[in-house]
Amino acid sequence: MQTHAVGRATATRRPLYVDVLLALAIGLVATLAKRYLDFSLGIPGHAGVGWIAALVLGRIINPRRGMATLAGISMGLWGIPIGLGHTVAYNTLLYGVSAGLLDMPLVTRLPLRRPWGAAAAGIIVHLGKFAFVFVNAWVSGIVRRVVVFGLAAALGNHIIFGALGGLLGWTMWRSGSAIAHRLRPSHRSLGSL
Repeated sequence: MQTHAVGRATATRRPLYVDVLLALAIGLVATLAKRYLDFSLGIPGHAGVGWIAALVLGRIINPRRGMATLAGISMGLWGIPIGLGHTVAYNTLLYGVSAGLLDMPLVTRLPLRRPWGAAAAGIIVHLGKFAFVFVNAWVSGIVRRVVVFGLAAALGNHIIFGALGGLLGWTMWRSGSAIAHRLRPSHRSLGSL
């Protein structure tokens, strides 16, 4: 079974600063996806597909430990100039914790290069975000003052859109690999054509 351990060997050959810059770029792409791929459909969780896809794709191409967390933290920092709303602290905690789940030992064992592994990772990240928002609302007293209507539906939507985000990230990685393979020069000699 193919796991992240295979990809981890390639990542360690790159210098740390390259992986850090790559994580910051992944965070920027995820922030842009969160900001501009929200179509205000009124369906809880639908805006997660784009930023989760960017984070899952980022975890596949940058499997060094801690880089998914760094990408999530950078989402909080990029969120202010890009306009995600909320405070720097809230965004940094929200996306740092959510993306940080991709660095958890159990999640790093998921075969993200398989569709089901990427979907499972997307679900975990989106449920982490859902739990963070729910706990924040509960602690602040918002949930106690209003009727919690549709909580199960919102949870189901987060599972579905998390899986879609993970699958989209896997699809982008798979397409990029196929394109790169086609663009590589052939090892056949010109005389055999």
